Amino acid sequence: QADFHQTVLNTENNQTLNYSGSVYMKFPNEAKWIYKEPIEKIICLMKNRAWVIEPELEQATLFELDKAVPILKILKQAKEIEKHKYKALYEGVEYIIITDSKDEIKEIKYIDDLGNSVVLTFKELKTKPLDQSILKCTIPEDYDIIDSRY
Repeated sequence: QADFHQTVLNTENNQTLNYSGSVYMKFPNEAKWIYKEPIEKIICLMKNRAWVIEPELEQATLFELDKAVPILKILKQAKEIEKHKYKALYEGVEYIIITDSKDEIKEIKYIDDLGNSVVLTFKELKTKPLDQSILKCTIPEDYDIIDSRY
């Protein structure tokens, strides 16, 4: 688990979007991203599906993970290219992973399929077994449910 900061730079218009929150991951294929800034959003990843819960819109959307960035898979296949720097290639996208002196993940950089430069920075990283309840994804009953798998 960790706190994260995500910077997305649109290389066409040079505009930057900044996001922050917390992430919880359980290998091999579960994660929960809790975005706190600039808007609240929760993304729950389970095997080949993702729920995106957006409180401001009072909606939850279900996606297939064919287009999501599978951070867990990328981390597993990364190869060291120099001290504290790793590279992984996944579906034609190159990911650069930077670790600190304790070999804990500090940063992940890549160019997304829209040409945006993405940098994920992690702080307060803890690598201990997670309580499974942390990964639970709860959708309020009054939210609209959108199934985007079809």
